[in-house]
Amino acid sequence: MAIYTVALPKGGSAKTTTAAELVAYLAALGRRVLAIDACQQGDLGTRLGITDDTPVSAVTAEVLLGTATVDDAAIPSPAVPGVDVLVGTRDLQNLHHNPEVLTALRDILPTLTDWSDVVIDTPPAIDLATLAALAAADKIIVPVVAAGEAFDQIDELAQVIATRIALRIHPGQHISWIIPTQQRAGRCLDADVLSTLHEHYPGRVTPPVREAVAVRESYLAGLPVSHYAPHHPVASDYHTAITTILEEA
Repeated sequence: MAIYTVALPKGGSAKTTTAAELVAYLAALGRRVLAIDACQQGDLGTRLGITDDTPVSAVTAEVLLGTATVDDAAIPSPAVPGVDVLVGTRDLQNLHHNPEVLTALRDILPTLTDWSDVVIDTPPAIDLATLAALAAADKIIVPVVAAGEAFDQIDELAQVIATRIALRIHPGQHISWIIPTQQRAGRCLDADVLSTLHEHYPGRVTPPVREAVAVRESYLAGLPVSHYAPHHPVASDYHTAITTILEEA
């Protein structure tokens, strides 16, 4: 099993879009994928076709707390065949009284046999759900937009991983890949940020993903971009970025 966590303590960085594209790409390869929405907004579930009318027996927070199993909570994605979803809800904001949550996914996920890959989407904050997702990951993927504060957020995430995860909970844990997102061709800031990313994280930056209205439209349609507009250039960008990650030796 391969476990991918998509994380950055900043909103608007395309974390959920990236997580959904990774889920869709793996499923297209014939993999059985478990998508875990660790964000209380539940946007990953929405991108994978979950609506308010979808029957849900248990949610991500209950799995983290141990009051439900993954089998109890996993529901088939209406949008992407071969994918099951753990739904993120507002219950995730009440985990702070339960520090044992920190190692829940790390301990539970390797015992599962029904799925070949797990993709975890995280909130734009360093909370217990995010820490649990970081502790469980085989690869940590960081989507980053072209903004000066993006570097501060990457550094903050790297520091949290180094001090709270890598020492004992998951020795050696680190940021695996950075995906530059929402890139605008010809804009100087984007080119400068991309250059700096390559300088600071050599060999760990994928080809960039452009900015596109189709990303928002696909969310409203309850689909990954690659399912909503499979021939759109942004879908091709994600295909290239994710292929780069999966082809890593």
